Amino acid sequence: MADDPAPVPHVVLSDAQSMEWEPTGDPIQTDEADPARPITAERRLLCMIVRQLTEELLRATGLENDGDPGRRATSHVRQVAMYVCHVAYSMPMGEVAQAFGRDRSTVGHACRMVEDRRDDRAYDTFVAIVERMASAVHLLAGHRI
Repeated sequence: MADDPAPVPHVVLSDAQSMEWEPTGDPIQTDEADPARPITAERRLLCMIVRQLTEELLRATGLENDGDPGRRATSHVRQVAMYVCHVAYSMPMGEVAQAFGRDRSTVGHACRMVEDRRDDRAYDTFVAIVERMASAVHLLAGHRI
């Protein structure tokens, strides 16, 4: 039929395995991460893309406090990115923790913090935009991830 949408091309992230990423912060606790199911390089890359999108959007929207460019702003970006990876990609918290080099409980804390702040309309709009962009990236990456 003429009304059928064109199929979405399947894009493979071929360079994902060659990318190096050094986690920061505390090492992952072995009892928190599932050693039988380590995160794939593609899913780790997807999380890093979401983190970068979050940082760039936060700067562009002016929601980031320019007087606080340090640790607090960095952890805020990471919290939003962790939340979006968990919610938009339905990634288990253990996988998100592996991707960000953090503990599973840190991801849970990040998700609670973001949820609590979503009562603020501007913040909710910001998080919704990051979620939509993350979903678009996931579509472009294909269903393999």
